[in-house]
Amino acid sequence: MILCKVTGTIVASRKDVTFRDGKLLIVHPIDTIGDFDGDIDMLAIDPGYGAGMGDTVLVAKEGSIVKQLMNGKDVPANVVILGVVDGWSAEA
Repeated sequence: MILCKVTGTIVASRKDVTFRDGKLLIVHPIDTIGDFDGDIDMLAIDPGYGAGMGDTVLVAKEGSIVKQLMNGKDVPANVVILGVVDGWSAEA
């Protein structure tokens, strides 16, 4: 699992039917103090948690988890949002 910040949204008027049950978001990994970690953005599917711009989210990078959260549908994605983070604490 990876802690990420939602940095953008993807809007597509035409997309594969398997994506219609979720929202496509751009996420970027963050470290335990909230700073961006690395330089790679990822495209993630939100299966219905309502994540949006600026939200901190918990992300998994595995296709089988995507299938489980999308009600068993074969969705061509490997990054999925597991939940919206309300808060966290970490010791340095």
